Amino acid sequence: MLYSWGELGPGSFFLRLGGLWLAVFTVLGAPIAAASFSPSREPLRFILAAGTGTLFIVSLIVLRIYLGWSYVGDRLLSAVIPYEESGWYDGQMWVKPPEILARDRLLGSYKVKPVVKLLKQTLVGTGALLVTGVMLFIFATPVENFLHSTFTTEENKSTVQVPKVNTKYNLRKEELLKLPADVKADDNLAAAAAEAADGRPVYCRDRFYRALAGGQYCKWEDLLK
Repeated sequence: MLYSWGELGPGSFFLRLGGLWLAVFTVLGAPIAAASFSPSREPLRFILAAGTGTLFIVSLIVLRIYLGWSYVGDRLLSAVIPYEESGWYDGQMWVKPPEILARDRLLGSYKVKPVVKLLKQTLVGTGALLVTGVMLFIFATPVENFLHSTFTTEENKSTVQVPKVNTKYNLRKEELLKLPADVKADDNLAAAAAEAADGRPVYCRDRFYRALAGGQYCKWEDLLK
């Protein structure tokens, strides 16, 4: 049945190849690739692995069709051909009469050669696509890592943002650093206190808590107080 595809026009032939690729991708390529690469975490590698593997199978089928048509073309164009498996004639050669040779060469030139040419061009195209797919798969890991790190950094920047200090708290820096009791229940006041601390723990302002914490992350001027 596959050999009859060679008799189709280029449009119908490539349409059937596309349908074959889609069927193999759904039945074999995608499930096998999903076992190695998670579609949600590694979508690029999953698609490349499934698509390239499916294209390889389709290329083997096209190669089989090409070899069959090429064999038929060689026998039609040759003036002397060996007998096929037909009994005691095996291994013997048969010389075609002139009228049969002319008929076979006419068939080979106008019927078989265009099919062989189309199949050969298809094999070259699938081979180029296979090489491209393999190269993209090799570089897919660094590209995915770069994109993942870029989007992760942007998400962190958008989510981890220090809230702006509400201007309704018109307090001096010294008052903020004393940590009033209601700071625990007010995020804006806590943010204002953190900004006033200038990157230092607030306990640096208190001698008792500074000694309790061992003076870590405190500046020298705090230790002198």
